[in-house]
Amino acid sequence: MNQFFTDAQPENLDPQHFTFWSPPEDCCVHVGPEQLEVFLPQVPLPIKLNNSSETPSDHVIGEGVYDYLRRFPDCQHNILYARLLRDGYSHFLADLAAHVVMLDAKDVEPAYVLRKLTYLKILRLLEPENAGLLWQLFQGYHGMAMTFTELPQVQRHLLEAMRFGQDLLKIEKNSPSALNLLAEVDILYGDYPSAISKFQRMLPQVEDERLQQQVQMRVESCVATGFPDHPLVDDLEQVGEAMMLYAAQDFSVATAILERLEEDEYFLSEFVSADFFCLLGMCRLKTDDNAGAFAALTQALEIAPDHELAQERLDSI
Repeated sequence: MNQFFTDAQPENLDPQHFTFWSPPEDCCVHVGPEQLEVFLPQVPLPIKLNNSSETPSDHVIGEGVYDYLRRFPDCQHNILYARLLRDGYSHFLADLAAHVVMLDAKDVEPAYVLRKLTYLKILRLLEPENAGLLWQLFQGYHGMAMTFTELPQVQRHLLEAMRFGQDLLKIEKNSPSALNLLAEVDILYGDYPSAISKFQRMLPQVEDERLQQQVQMRVESCVATGFPDHPLVDDLEQVGEAMMLYAAQDFSVATAILERLEEDEYFLSEFVSADFFCLLGMCRLKTDDNAGAFAALTQALEIAPDHELAQERLDSI
């Protein structure tokens, strides 16, 4: 009987490259020099389409689960898939860990950072209480959310950051670093009471006097701001939209969005970005506003004197 199609299949997130195979009861793979038996979980397993057969080999099973989990670490049955890799295909997990270490050791593009975060998610499936993994995921996704080129996906990255940050607080409920970063996320969403509460919970844990003063100043800033009419994350999404409009050559609409944000003092005080003014200058160049472009690009260089793209565009005027 062909086991590839069952009524209990999970959603196939990549039907062009994977199918699902349901192992029969008490089915196992044999691993290691001693060919030890590892029983397969009784759930459909992802198999690469080019390897599909009546009964996939042990290697094909491991390769399919590994590749699918790297693509979709949040998929259904992900914990069972990760445990199968741990018990039967530990070399794949060693490969993941090696990639994480390698990516940690260098300054890489956002795409590679996302790859590292995906690998950390898989490792965390096996150690859900590992505070170190949670902190790396929390900090990593927050960093991605604040990366200028990733602003079109700022909401998605922030929600991931919040998820891991809240999980970390369940383990270390008074972690100063977790409370501080979660408070900053609260500010982005306009939840100032929650941010103030976290900063105040954090203060007794801080011994460094200078850091205490910085946190206290952040609290005072939140109190002074009160309740904004919209959250900062909405403005960040607008920047992301302007970025996509620029790529689509809709320069006038992109310019209008950025110029509205340029007039928002609170946005500029919270989001000090040379990239923002560089993009505004580039938009103005495309709409023949050389004077406005000069002003924006000059401001970008005031924030970051070594901003190569801003300097290049300024030299072209």
